[in-house]
Amino acid sequence: MAGEKRTEAYDLSILDSFAMDMSGTDKKSKKKKKSGQIISISKGSSAKAQRRKRNPAAILGVSLLTLLIAVILITLVHLNAKLNEMNEEINAQEKVLTDLSNKEAQYQLTIDSKFTDDYVRKYAENKLNMTPVKSAQKQFISLSDGDKAEVIEESGSGDVFYHIKKAFGL
Repeated sequence: MAGEKRTEAYDLSILDSFAMDMSGTDKKSKKKKKSGQIISISKGSSAKAQRRKRNPAAILGVSLLTLLIAVILITLVHLNAKLNEMNEEINAQEKVLTDLSNKEAQYQLTIDSKFTDDYVRKYAENKLNMTPVKSAQKQFISLSDGDKAEVIEESGSGDVFYHIKKAFGL
């Protein structure tokens, strides 16, 4: 006993008697036991006593919950990375669009500066043998107030469905 490490612990049997007292049984055994007794337990047996039994259902539940949280976090990180990639792609495409819009404006200015009204008129007269419109070539037409167009509804056959559609405005 001298070489063996020993630890001291409280006698928990007092709690058992207290529980029995609460249930109303074995009141005499409570009087026999002394409160506050200290007993000695060897280190090996205290480790066995302190080791608690594992519940497989609880372990499985905690494992599944941990796995679910890990999957959710990984999914969030993955989606965030995809979102960043798409934002970068959108920014690149917007830059391309801006560059192309600027080139279009530049080309339009070049076209407008090269093809003035005088240049187009001279080209039409000299190369295409066209002449400007003269007032004698213009002819105006007027419509009288009596000319109107009307849409005539086709009267359907005397079937029931036609009258139901007509009643509901279809």
